[in-house]
Amino acid sequence: MTTQHTTDIKGNLVYKPLKLSGSDSRDIKKVTQLMLDVIKTNRRLWRKEISDWQRARQIRYSKDNPQNFLLQEVYDDVMLDGQLTGITENRTFRTSNKDYIFVDKNGMKDDKCTEYIKDKTWFENFLKITHETVYYGTGVVWLKEFNGNEILTTEQIERGAVIPEKKIIVTDPSQSKGLSYLEFPEFLIEVQMYSSTGLLEKAAPYTILKRHSWGSWDEFEELFGVPIRIAKIASQSDTVKNEVAGWLEEMGSAPYGVFPIGTEIEIKENSKGDAFNVFYQKIKALREELSMLVLHQTMTTENGSSKSQGTVHENTLKELIFADEKKMLSILNDRLVPVMRIHKYSIPEGYKIAVAQTKDPSEQIKIDDVFLKSGYILPKSYIEEVYGTEIEQMPNAQNPAVEKPKKD
Repeated sequence: MTTQHTTDIKGNLVYKPLKLSGSDSRDIKKVTQLMLDVIKTNRRLWRKEISDWQRARQIRYSKDNPQNFLLQEVYDDVMLDGQLTGITENRTFRTSNKDYIFVDKNGMKDDKCTEYIKDKTWFENFLKITHETVYYGTGVVWLKEFNGNEILTTEQIERGAVIPEKKIIVTDPSQSKGLSYLEFPEFLIEVQMYSSTGLLEKAAPYTILKRHSWGSWDEFEELFGVPIRIAKIASQSDTVKNEVAGWLEEMGSAPYGVFPIGTEIEIKENSKGDAFNVFYQKIKALREELSMLVLHQTMTTENGSSKSQGTVHENTLKELIFADEKKMLSILNDRLVPVMRIHKYSIPEGYKIAVAQTKDPSEQIKIDDVFLKSGYILPKSYIEEVYGTEIEQMPNAQNPAVEKPKKD
């Protein structure tokens, strides 16, 4: 005899009632899958305004029943902005593209442990999800698939379903209770670089206002960008007026038209050639505000005025990336490494994840030259790694490259 599981679904999922008929309403697998599909696909795609952002913030900061879904909808909408996408990815790539390795207690690289994370898709995805919390706020990473004890895939839990204040995941925005992800630390890892709401909370109004200016500029172009054509006709007949109006419309961008005798065509050009600056300057100011917010400077994304100023701005960005790197390593070593040990990864105590120090060949060769002139022999592996040059044979230790002083 087969036991049939049943379930009752109450409330609504993302403001859309759930309806199952027949035997489907008694199939717990179908109901569960439908819940997941609805929460993922039912997004409100209309353009968000300042009022949507304000309402989402009020609900997000509610003491009794904080909800995250509406604010994440606003975030997804503002991330359609090209510049915001570019500067956020710029910052993320500068951290996620680093070469992460395992080091022992003495800070020396351990190749065996490094293989656990080197070129692994799941680890690269973990880095990306973690760093994106800079913009979106607290996230939860799901260690989804395993091959034995080896992690195969990681997945981002729906951001709008995560309520970090209560440490729960909800399937319905109207719910105040959900799954406590702290009860499953071996599979669900909370990650948060900085704020629980992220930088997009501050970026949203700038992006929305910039979109308004683009729209206003587009309307200005339609009204004043093309010279206005006025047809003057002697006839008072509505039929003739409508016919001439149709001919003007059909002209489009053509430089000519055929009209009846007695029709005068007058072209009025816009004399306010600099009126577009009202929109251009506002958009430019908003772009700079977004760059300052995300990258803490503007000259790596906007036009710089001098090399010295550009250097200052580049150094500011380096400090920001260094802070991101430190925060990322803290999360990796405090959150991920203990979970990897739970899943039987052979990681000795005291070992930790670090960022491999990349060397600039043009600068490193100056340092190496000092050692060579002092009679030291650099290892073959070191030369090949730093300079990317294959070495067939190394100098014999008895015959160093530097000649010894001749005795009298």
